[in-house]
Amino acid sequence: MKFLLIISLFFCSLQSSSQESGTPLLHTDSDNLTIYLDGQKDEFNGINRLQSRFDYSFVVPKDSVVFVLVSKSDSISITLKPKINSAVNIVRTSMSDTVRCFFTMEKLVKPATFSDQYKRDNDGKTIIEVPEVYELMNVIFALTEYGKSGAIEKETTYYNAVVNHFSEHAKHAAVQLADSLLKVSPGYFYLHLKMDSYAYIFSDNNIVNGGIYNRIATGDRNELEPYIPMLENFAVKSGFRKFYDANKEYYTSLRSQLRDQVDIAKMKTWLEEQFPSTKYSVLKLIFSPLVGWNQSAAFLSDNEFTEAQAHINFPFIKAADKQLPEEVLRGKRMLIAFTEINHAYLNPEAEKYRKLIDSVFRNLSEWNTSGKPSAGYDEPLICFEEYMNYALVTLYYSEILDKKAFETLTRTIENNMVEFRGFQRFKEFNQQLLLLYRQKKAEQTVSDLYLPIINWASRQVF
Repeated sequence: MKFLLIISLFFCSLQSSSQESGTPLLHTDSDNLTIYLDGQKDEFNGINRLQSRFDYSFVVPKDSVVFVLVSKSDSISITLKPKINSAVNIVRTSMSDTVRCFFTMEKLVKPATFSDQYKRDNDGKTIIEVPEVYELMNVIFALTEYGKSGAIEKETTYYNAVVNHFSEHAKHAAVQLADSLLKVSPGYFYLHLKMDSYAYIFSDNNIVNGGIYNRIATGDRNELEPYIPMLENFAVKSGFRKFYDANKEYYTSLRSQLRDQVDIAKMKTWLEEQFPSTKYSVLKLIFSPLVGWNQSAAFLSDNEFTEAQAHINFPFIKAADKQLPEEVLRGKRMLIAFTEINHAYLNPEAEKYRKLIDSVFRNLSEWNTSGKPSAGYDEPLICFEEYMNYALVTLYYSEILDKKAFETLTRTIENNMVEFRGFQRFKEFNQQLLLLYRQKKAEQTVSDLYLPIINWASRQVF
């Protein structure tokens, strides 16, 4: 259970289960309360940061649930039901005011439903997409304050076209809401709103669930769902669908580059060979020309069908890249897609050794660097997975690039991982995995090297 204080921004259309006069009161002089949801204890922190209204919906696997809220002096107990808002007034005695809270619940559903027809249509495919509602969400991001950062790719004529077409709509409610959410929790909401938008399609001017996905990003709910009416309104007011149609040829050209120049299918083939126990029925690459530097992945399973999604930024050729040798440029452009796709294979293998990894990598300060991006990999397993992520790039490059390009790109990756990202031991780790790969028996695969590389890491003295 996790409370995000930005939920107070939600626009609620649920009916209230209680009138003002009968609303339960809870007094507190603390910034923290205790919650019991169906007997499970959790903390509700940041009470003093709430605005005058706070809305929150729990996701639970039941049709109703008992909700208990406890302060040092009071407690209240109510039964939550779907689509019914239960009001609670929290009296903040230290601030001499009252927060009007509305709690409800929604039934937990599975992230994806793969019908037999969907399986027949997609089995064995590698699909590359610039989805329409997904692009709408990225256009909205581009109009926010957050969009001024490197999260948005600006060195393209396409970005200029977006600005010229949509800038007059920067004050629209959908943009203002996205801007507010991103200011509170940029990492969380950028990822969830973008990925969850893939669950939707246009039906005329309406945005509807496509009938396949409930949500894409991790978590129990689709974070975009409450804001769909706003997106619909923005799309109509801004003429988004005409803009998208006018740029379909451009999207198709980028998709072709990924398929032909980056060779996604070859990556998938190599990964399947090296991780024989991990298979996906379909691989999807989902991107927007507006995405600057953010990548993420999703792995979904239903009805004996598995789907891996890589959400990436397009590997545009920058001015400085044009001076690179052809093979070096080829390898560099593969990096974005490969480092996201490979998580679909390396992560399940790492899970098999989780207990050992937790022990060997328990002292993260020996592997990461405080104050650098590596510090965000704050669990042994995800730290190890990121070491493996880029070490796999070295192994793949060793198979497909000429010697000079391989050595050039390996040095670049090692320097970036150590100096910029702060993975202190990446160079040693990388070279050791490469040695193991070159010395493995013909019938062995990368998955067979997990235990040897973890054992090597256990013997290191820092």
